[in-house]
Amino acid sequence: MADLNGLSLYHKEHCPFCHKVRAVMTELKLDIPLVDMNANAEEWQRLQTEGGKGMVPCLRIDQGGETQWMYESDDIIEYLRDNFA
Repeated sequence: MADLNGLSLYHKEHCPFCHKVRAVMTELKLDIPLVDMNANAEEWQRLQTEGGKGMVPCLRIDQGGETQWMYESDDIIEYLRDNFA
């Protein structure tokens, strides 16, 4: 099973795709830190420059000295289910 340390979800409160991911996090009882893009201009800039897209939801995965930016709600949900269900 993967470790929750190093994960964070970049999201917007009223985004339906973000809501879908947060619902699965609740279902799986995952306490992944949320980064609200409406409230954090610095992290929004980081998402665009380091992640390559200004799009949410995005799961940031920091593991083994590497950072992966996972976009697309269905891909994020699949990752969460595969690693934490």
